[in-house]
Amino acid sequence: MNFCSELDGMKELASFKSYDDHERTLSGLMDTVADIFSAGRVSLMLLDSVGNLGQLLRLVALHGELPETAWDERTPLGQSIAAQVLANRQSLVVNDINTSAMKAIRRHTDEPAAFIACPVPISGIFAGVLNISNRKNGQLFSEQDLAYAELAAILVGRAIELGRLQGMLNSSFAKMALVVEKVSNSRSFMDLSIQEPQRMAKILAKSFYKEMSRCGLSANQIIHAAGEIISEMTNSIVRHQRRQKRLER
Repeated sequence: MNFCSELDGMKELASFKSYDDHERTLSGLMDTVADIFSAGRVSLMLLDSVGNLGQLLRLVALHGELPETAWDERTPLGQSIAAQVLANRQSLVVNDINTSAMKAIRRHTDEPAAFIACPVPISGIFAGVLNISNRKNGQLFSEQDLAYAELAAILVGRAIELGRLQGMLNSSFAKMALVVEKVSNSRSFMDLSIQEPQRMAKILAKSFYKEMSRCGLSANQIIHAAGEIISEMTNSIVRHQRRQKRLER
């Protein structure tokens, strides 16, 4: 790795501008990391709450290519290489998966032989994994590469944290929820979104109900409005999935 180019790349990552479009922000971060490491594939996985299954890892951003099924996978902690990296809070560099102890838990046999995986800290907890592989120059990963990757993971986490904070500060609805539920400040509200996402969703739902009631809407009208919101969210998810499939082609 060239020290000057890596340093410039880290500076770019540290000063990365978050966009109003969250997907665009995550995609831009992956592109920047890919440039730093001359990597053909960089992916970001974040924790997601899935009902009684608890918190699982899911793919949220990608530079490069992965099978379409990768976007639908949800991985329990410890049951894949990335999930084990997060569970152990320990970065990993492997240059030949076939001679590594990690071979036993890899999920796909066609995965790159050489890769780096680093836990991503967001708002004080490890909430995701940054994966780097398919180096374009064919070079193996060194311990220095691992150190840079760990720094990149920290900067990616900070960029996500800042983007979420900015989004909440710009959201009048989120501000209202802070007041109604007596959450001390926007920072603690963001921490809640990372550490207890289901509780955060409940706070927003309660605030929505109280605000609608305050406006004089009946229970049936509120239920109808909630149904419209669910319908719009479903349509947005479908559009997002279609967009991701187009990007992979």
